[in-house]
Amino acid sequence: MHQSIPLFNWSLRKAQDTEPDSFIRARISIAYTIILFALLKSIIVLFISINSGLWLQVPRAAFVLAVYVIMLKVLLYKPSSLKILTHIMTIVGILIIVSNIYLYTHKINLISLQFVFMIMLTGFYILGNGWGIMYSLISALPIIIFLILKGNPNLYFSSATQEIPSPGVEIIAILNFVSIIINHSLFYRAFQRNLKEKENLNQQLQLSVAEANSLAISRTNFLATISHELRTPLNSVIGITDLLLLDQPEERQKENLRILQFSAQDLLSLINNVLDFNKLESDKMVLERVPFCLAEFMRNICSALMVKADDKKLRFVLEIDHKLEGVVVNSDPTRLSQLIYNLVGNAIKFTDKGTITIRLDCIHKSDQTTDVLFSVTDTGAGINPEKHDAIFELFTQAESDTTRKYGGTGLGLAIVKQVLALLNSEIHLESSPGKGSRFYFTVSFVVQWEYPETISKRITDNTNFDQLKILIAEDNDVNRFILKKHLDKLNINAIMVANGKQAYEAILADDYRLLIMDLQMPEWDGYETIKQIRSIKDPAKAGIYIIAFTASVTEQQKIMDAGFNDYLYKPVTLNDLKVKLEKTVSLIGLT
Repeated sequence: MHQSIPLFNWSLRKAQDTEPDSFIRARISIAYTIILFALLKSIIVLFISINSGLWLQVPRAAFVLAVYVIMLKVLLYKPSSLKILTHIMTIVGILIIVSNIYLYTHKINLISLQFVFMIMLTGFYILGNGWGIMYSLISALPIIIFLILKGNPNLYFSSATQEIPSPGVEIIAILNFVSIIINHSLFYRAFQRNLKEKENLNQQLQLSVAEANSLAISRTNFLATISHELRTPLNSVIGITDLLLLDQPEERQKENLRILQFSAQDLLSLINNVLDFNKLESDKMVLERVPFCLAEFMRNICSALMVKADDKKLRFVLEIDHKLEGVVVNSDPTRLSQLIYNLVGNAIKFTDKGTITIRLDCIHKSDQTTDVLFSVTDTGAGINPEKHDAIFELFTQAESDTTRKYGGTGLGLAIVKQVLALLNSEIHLESSPGKGSRFYFTVSFVVQWEYPETISKRITDNTNFDQLKILIAEDNDVNRFILKKHLDKLNINAIMVANGKQAYEAILADDYRLLIMDLQMPEWDGYETIKQIRSIKDPAKAGIYIIAFTASVTEQQKIMDAGFNDYLYKPVTLNDLKVKLEKTVSLIGLT
């Protein structure tokens, strides 16, 4: 019960108030109605039996009257006993049917049939389908037996009949009809009320879903804005650092610049992890399918990580199975590099001396696919076996002092686990305290032994971009400066504009083969600008190759759906820009 009821309660409303469910309240009302009508009928039968000298009827009527008085009291005091009371009520009804046919009337009359219907109603409405079927069959059985063996004197419990005279039978029949009608009405009203409640709940649910979607959109927009605002200054820091390192600084300056570069990259990695965590949680991360040489890709990644290991005086080893040399695969290099950076970055962080080993083993190879086992092994602190599962959960570290001692958020390995799930793989760990750790996973790649003809040319320092006329649309002065410096290194003289409207006007005024455009700009943002460009009547101008220059890692699908041909993430390095431009030159047929 949801609230206590006084022992001497006679109020149906108080009994109903203990139950929030409309169907249970209706069942209490049905039981209450049946008991009240049964009490009234018992009193009528008792009075008529005494008045007519039907002494066999008197004890039954008195017994039924006493039972129903007790049941009414229990129902109103303890409505949670409803089902037990209904079983008793149903059994009493069956006994009444049996005694009516085989003791008092020696026939099937209207009263007996009505009791069968009432038992069916009570069984199904209060006790449910299973009990309803069982009690229906049991209540009908005395009638079926009578019909089969009709006329057999051995059926009857007494030789004389004591049928209640008129108008008693008529009154009881009418009361039975009224009881059946009321109970059907109560259940139907409960059914309608329940439907109304469900409809109200559905409306509330729809409102909640709409609010949740609105919040999700707001969160996505917020994160996109934060991504832009955080990565844009980072682009400046990393870009300027790269430029300074390319200007052959003194050894003392180079060391300081590398510290600055690594710090900025660590901060960028943290930002990426937070944003990727949000994208994974909202199921919005979509894997790219880009052809790249796996062995060369790993060497490029590890060349940057090797510098981190050298700073800690750690031996850094990259071992690539010779079967993977020259193999070109179709996959998502961004996500794969994220996996390697997180795992190797952790290995370097938690290793004070010894060796970091990255191995790639080809465990299966065919014309269409190749299965590669990636493993990252270190000689660091190691992890207690009891913590092996926990460290892959969000914001969880192996030990309580890990964050204080080594730093970190506990996001990296959780993201590794979820990204591998997108790649239909899973992370495994072998580790124990003081003996280092080995993280490993297997990825099945689709093999493309050679680049397609349109992008077959490899990037070199001698790549000729003479025919590539580029327009840059970027509102941030520092970003424009860095892009200009990178393009100068590639001997490309690009035209710079500060917003989307200027980019649109420049394309109308001159012929460009490539537009690199920021997404968040004043007047027209990138999405509005590309919409206007793609609607230009001149097909050559409308079809210009456009690369989105973005700080957001959550908008790949939106970017491609808007009509962009590709995207380039901030902060951009010289090598990233070279690779993207080389691919563009090949695709637009300038090679």
